[in-house]
Amino acid sequence: MALAPTTTAPATESSRQAARPRGPLLKLKPLTRQTLLYLVLAVIIVVQFLPLIWALLTSLMTPQETTAVPVPLWPAHPTVSSYSEALQGDIGRYYLNSIIASLVSTLVTMFLATLAAYAFARLRFRWKRLILLFVVSLSLFPPFSQVIPLYMVLQSLHLIGSLLALIIPYSVFGLPMAILILMAFLQEVPFEYEEAAALDGLSRLGAFVRIVLPMIIPGLFTTAVIVFVGDWNEYLFALNYTTTATYTLPVGIVILSQTEFTTNFGVLSAAMVMSVVPLVALILLLERRIVSGLTAGGLKG
Repeated sequence: MALAPTTTAPATESSRQAARPRGPLLKLKPLTRQTLLYLVLAVIIVVQFLPLIWALLTSLMTPQETTAVPVPLWPAHPTVSSYSEALQGDIGRYYLNSIIASLVSTLVTMFLATLAAYAFARLRFRWKRLILLFVVSLSLFPPFSQVIPLYMVLQSLHLIGSLLALIIPYSVFGLPMAILILMAFLQEVPFEYEEAAALDGLSRLGAFVRIVLPMIIPGLFTTAVIVFVGDWNEYLFALNYTTTATYTLPVGIVILSQTEFTTNFGVLSAAMVMSVVPLVALILLLERRIVSGLTAGGLKG
């Protein structure tokens, strides 16, 4: 008696998913996974903000507490005398110098980077990849290897001691990163929009200004904030290319906290906290633009 051939029923999608091996995190309940995620995020936030929190606590300590061994974790008698002492110095001038140097260099960088990124993303010309590789390679050189050559160039132009000695290098060295970021945003804009604008009689420049730029506004804000923060915190060039009248905030903070024999850690911490305030205010003001820009730059399609 012949046996009937057995047929295997096709595996359903649910059975295939059940047969797949699952990692240890996937075996956890959703509530447990969410709790672990929040714990990891909390640890990251604490690590990121711990230096700022420590500077804030130190700025509220008395000079005796900042030099005590061991250093107290909390000010026993909170005081704002360090902030008063910092404000009595030239911190206002340092603030103004930092704002001028960072803002002007950011505007110059954004103007040049936007045009260059559009050319690399949209135009076809000879040696485009080679030129882009050269532009990106400028960011690979460490800053300390460029201090002396730049100093000689700026000295020959009689710019040492002026804010232009900072604006020019800041504008140039911020270009590679800004170009790469803006290229990612420009490549997300369909070229059909520009073709339609050309059919309506717009030139390439007109289509760029009226069609493309409004579509990459989140990317422009995100890139500008990144460039501005980098220029605001720059120390090496500001230390070597400026004088007393043109010191920026990073250099001025060190000058304010130095005494004849010691460092006033309370004043140093107070000045550091005050230097962070504009950056925090800027990020909070442009939070939605920055977040939308960061997420939009990673999308495809």
